[in-house]
Amino acid sequence: MSVQVSPEDQVRARKHLGYLNVTSAMTFNGGIPAATQTQFMIEGAFPKILPEALTLFRDYLCKLDQIEETLAESMPDLEAKKVGSIELRDDHFEKLVQRYKYWRSSLGNLLGVMPNPFDFRFGGSMAGDGPSGVGGGINVSVAH
Repeated sequence: MSVQVSPEDQVRARKHLGYLNVTSAMTFNGGIPAATQTQFMIEGAFPKILPEALTLFRDYLCKLDQIEETLAESMPDLEAKKVGSIELRDDHFEKLVQRYKYWRSSLGNLLGVMPNPFDFRFGGSMAGDGPSGVGGGINVSVAH
C-alpha cells in the first residue's frame, strides 16, 4: 500500500538530499551532451513510503527546514565573536551543518536513498559526507 507524497514535499526532500528539481539533466556521453535521469532512486522511493511513515517523513523535512532557516539567520553571527556579554561559539555554523547532515541522513534512511554524493553544498564530490566527515571518491579504471 502506498501513499501520495505531495509534489511540494517531494521538492523539499530532493532539496535536502541534494537532488535536482528539474525534469531532466544534461550529461556528457562520449563527449556529446545527452539527457539523463540522474535520480531514479529517490523518485522511485516516493510512491513506496509506508502510510505509517508519512508523519515521520514530514517531521524530518520540517527539522531540515528549521535547521536550514537557522543557518540562513545565523549569517550575522559569523561576523561577531562577542555581543555584549554574550560570546558566540566559534563552531556554531559547523555544529548546525553537522545537525543538518544527521537529519538528512535520517531522511535518506527512511527513503532508502543516500544523500547525493555530488551535492555542491558539501563540496560537490562527496566531500565531508562520510561517517568520519572526510570526503570519498569514485574508483574508475583509466585506459592508457
